[in-house]
Amino acid sequence: MAEAQLSALRSPRAPVAHPALLAVVFLLLTCLVSAANESYTLKKGETLYRISRKFDIPVNILQRYNGIENPNALREGTRIQIPSSYTVEKGDTLYSISRKYQVELTTLMDFNGISDSAALRIGTILYLPGSATVPTENRGGGTAGAGGSSSAGGSAGGAQADLLWPHPGSRESLSGRITGTLIYGKLGDSVVSVSSGRVIWSGPYRGFSRVILIEGKNGYTYVYAGNEETLVAVGDTVVPGAEIGRLGNNVHQGVPQLYFLVYRNGKPVDPSLAPRS
Repeated sequence: MAEAQLSALRSPRAPVAHPALLAVVFLLLTCLVSAANESYTLKKGETLYRISRKFDIPVNILQRYNGIENPNALREGTRIQIPSSYTVEKGDTLYSISRKYQVELTTLMDFNGISDSAALRIGTILYLPGSATVPTENRGGGTAGAGGSSSAGGSAGGAQADLLWPHPGSRESLSGRITGTLIYGKLGDSVVSVSSGRVIWSGPYRGFSRVILIEGKNGYTYVYAGNEETLVAVGDTVVPGAEIGRLGNNVHQGVPQLYFLVYRNGKPVDPSLAPRS
């Protein structure tokens, strides 16, 4: 976007949205990431350290999960398995988590390098060893239970064909733990805002490249996750159709995908039913 156009979108910086709102949105995004449990094929010149940064998973966790003794000896084409993860919630204990995923308590602790069974805080990310039993709905694609797909000109989840979408590509409804829409396109494609509002987050987030959150005056929060580049900053105001980012590759599947999610009062809303003004 030209500098003049970008400047026209901006307004004096306003305070960031309530931290609780961001916490809820990012916790739900984490549900998508933790459901991934996928593999990644090492490309030429890539290292385990680079994969660690891409997925925001410690190198030692990747080594343990894949049984890698010498990370410097990895070759192009090596498939790196990405472990599932769990974010600790209020009331959780290591014992309850080990029971939930049917894994030995000591195995769970050793895998995460935990020596004190009482040292557990809300928000802590635990990685699940290969022996853990992860529900089928939590595996593959990071979509946490994807529904059927629809064509670019069709609808997703009952959406009207004339609705404004962040990208005109084919859409796939997400359901289950996460309600939203997965949109397919080409790397570098334009991503636009479907509503007016204020940018309350614009930056990288684990497993989703760059994420943009726009808070509308209507009480809805619109999430655009999977951008290679962001064209707005926190405090900017946008209007429907304004270019806010450029589509990036899904770090799990290696193809350009945009996660479009909508929330109201911290609860997911079907994007096809969310207002566009």
